[in-house]
Formats: sequence, structure tokens, C-alpha cells
Amino acid sequence: MNIFLKSNMKDIAQKEHAYFSQKHHADVALTQAKRQCKLMMGKPETLLGIATLGAYKGAVDAKPKAKRNQALMAISRTALLSLFQ
Repeated sequence: MNIFLKSNMKDIAQKEHAYFSQKHHADVALTQAKRQCKLMMGKPETLLGIATLGAYKGAVDAKPKAKRNQALMAISRTALLSLFQ
């Protein structure tokens, strides 16, 4: 009976180690993905692309002034948030 208990305890310890290792790798990957997204959103070409898309949508829409205001708010919010992060 003792042999089976030792074997089970060893198996449980190995599985706990594998679980915590996997959890650590997932946390590292999540942190890295968040960092890369923040860096991408702070790039001037990304902000320019967002502005261009907003200008295009504003030009082809029936209500260009509302779309232009919405695009400007999105650009300013993105720029402001990228400064504070």
C-alpha cells in the first residue's frame, strides 16, 4: 500500500509542477502580448492609419461631420492613452 501511495504522491507533485510551469508561461505570454499591443498602438504609422481610416469613413458617409468628430476623438483618445501607459 505504501508503494502505491508514494507513486501517487510523486505523480501529483509532477503534475503540480507542470501546471505551475504552464501557468507561468501563459502569464509571460500574456504580458508580452499586452506590451507588444501597447507599443504597436503608440507608433506614428498606426495612429496615422487610424486617422486615415477615419477620414475616409467621414468622406464617404452621409454624415461626414459626425464621423470626422468621432475619428478625431478616437485618435486623441488613442494618443492620450499611449502617452500615459
